[in-house]
Amino acid sequence: MARHLMIAGHGRAGTTLFYNMLRETLKGFEIPPRETSALSTIGQPGDWVSKRPLDIFQIANIARANVRNKRIDLIVPLRDPRDILVSRHSAVPDDYFISADAMYFIGGADAPVPVMPGLLHIHEAIATVLKSGIFPQGVFLLKYEDLADDPDRIQQKLRDALDLKFEGHFSDFGAAEIPEDLKGPLNGIRPVEKARAKWRDDEHRARICDQFSRFPVLFDLLEQLGYEKDRNWFAPFMEWQAASGRRSKRLGLV
Repeated sequence: MARHLMIAGHGRAGTTLFYNMLRETLKGFEIPPRETSALSTIGQPGDWVSKRPLDIFQIANIARANVRNKRIDLIVPLRDPRDILVSRHSAVPDDYFISADAMYFIGGADAPVPVMPGLLHIHEAIATVLKSGIFPQGVFLLKYEDLADDPDRIQQKLRDALDLKFEGHFSDFGAAEIPEDLKGPLNGIRPVEKARAKWRDDEHRARICDQFSRFPVLFDLLEQLGYEKDRNWFAPFMEWQAASGRRSKRLGLV
């Protein structure tokens, strides 16, 4: 049976890193040198890999377009929502790329513009797919932190769970040439680094305060994904926000 591996879910969650790891090591699949939608390849003969995070909204259409009755396996990238919210993209250097309610579109004449689904919309789509029954064999949930901390263990899990064949190791990422279209989202090519909670950096305090104050459902999402057990982590941010407000009043800025 022909196969299709589909990478769809959260953007800025290591999707391009993971896709390049597959391009360097996965055997027996056609893997385009650019981000490609599943709808454009599902009808092609042979085994394919597609990577387009927003394909998570097209799962039902992709299943209907599977005229060759391929086995479709879905890999859903996940990441600490706080790190997604503070992530940047080389195409939008002056702003955060994804917010709770919108994400930048970078492919049109007027781009970049924040008109695409945001983090919460994407997570809702993921939850809908997981409940849909379209993938009775299950969905592979890939946390960025696990991939960055131990890429070869994740490679082994993929080999076992999805019956894949590899040559080489994920941990050797960057040894092969990376196509030009896949370099931009990486924000620079470097060896795989251990995951770091960038959201804790002082420069992102205002961002975290803003997003979690305006979209409190994000607290629930953190707990659902296992990144926090309660809301105690937010207390220092509330203290910082209150202190910032007091300083602004003293300076006559508010």
